[in-house]
Amino acid sequence: MTRSLYRFIWEASSRDQLRLCALTAVVVVLSMAPLDLQRRIVDGAIMGGPLSTLAVLGALYAGLLLVQGGLKYVLNIARGRIVETATRTLRVHIVDRLALRRRAAHDRPVDRGTVVSMLAAECEDVAGFVGESISTPLLQGGSAFVVLAYLAWVQPLIAALAVAVYLPQLIVVPRVQRRINRYARLHAMLVRRLGDRFVRDQGAAPGGAPDGEGGSDDVATRRAGFRRLIDRTYVARMRLYRAKFFLTAFSNFLDALGPLAVLLVGGMLVIAGETQVSTLVVFISGFQRIADPWDQLITFYRGVAIARVKYGLIQHTLATHAPRG
Repeated sequence: MTRSLYRFIWEASSRDQLRLCALTAVVVVLSMAPLDLQRRIVDGAIMGGPLSTLAVLGALYAGLLLVQGGLKYVLNIARGRIVETATRTLRVHIVDRLALRRRAAHDRPVDRGTVVSMLAAECEDVAGFVGESISTPLLQGGSAFVVLAYLAWVQPLIAALAVAVYLPQLIVVPRVQRRINRYARLHAMLVRRLGDRFVRDQGAAPGGAPDGEGGSDDVATRRAGFRRLIDRTYVARMRLYRAKFFLTAFSNFLDALGPLAVLLVGGMLVIAGETQVSTLVVFISGFQRIADPWDQLITFYRGVAIARVKYGLIQHTLATHAPRG
């Protein structure tokens, strides 16, 4: 099993990824069209233009929204297909590898709790990322770039302000994400250990004691061990949540700060006669069209990190338990 997550992605879904990228490119190209139509509706129709112009531009806008919605629907279906294909590929690989392992009688088998965790949650976590591994940065990054380039063409000063608002995330997000990665790896390992201990306990002799042992003290000891593992799993998950939702709150604050900054700076430019009200309207809408894909890119970056942690755990387990001889 390849050590590189993206090499696995390419080997498992290269043709589907290429088709997905082509479809994504069409969606990106269309991303700035609504902004230009908004500006034309305000300047050419609402501000003294004929009613027929407003009707035509409105119809074009509605048609464009339908086209974009349809393309994104097809895009999501294609992503879902890639995800399920990758899930199947991972599970088949794990099952085949561990079946080969079992045929090597001199090798120690993988704990059953670990196998269950790998085949269930860990496979789905990795495969869920595969569907967006290439198309998401292309779609969200391309959309943000296209919209920002259009806004810079309309009013460079406010576009520069939009960039400045999101720069702090480039410093804060990587630092917090490293902490999230540690907690995610710890949580996955604890869940594996919990499953392993539970499976072993189910193989105990009647009465709750393992084969060859007995007594209420043994039962109490095992229950205490379970409780400690469950508590550690809870603590790891809560620490992960604190770091994860701190990033979410920080991103939401910047998203809310952006339109206010545009209103203040853009309002001063309008009062000074250096820009038009329609430009300000477009920038408020455009800022949201930058905020959404930027947030998706931050989420994608976090998803890459978590997927690499989970893929690394699977790869390490299969490499460690590869059949010898």
